[in-house]
Amino acid sequence: MKVTPLNAVSEGSRLIVRMLELSATGGASSAEGEGDTCGIVYVLEGRLDMDAGGMHEVLETGDCAYMESAMPIAMRAAGKHGCRVLTVTPPHANH
Repeated sequence: MKVTPLNAVSEGSRLIVRMLELSATGGASSAEGEGDTCGIVYVLEGRLDMDAGGMHEVLETGDCAYMESAMPIAMRAAGKHGCRVLTVTPPHANH
């Protein structure tokens, strides 16, 4: 997974914006660390496979999802191609 920060983060930052590039051959990545995940995911390109505590969703290009969970959320590219997603999260979700 390649992570590109899209805003400068300082001590007073209230949101962190990043672009994630997930390869088709890569394994699952945790969305924002272990547990207590909160944020928005927007699929820029490709298809995104998300799993959280037994719940499974596949998001298509242009889909947007709000996440709020006490469980880790695993993300991976769905299908034969990679995907790019935009994530917006509070700083505490990135520990």
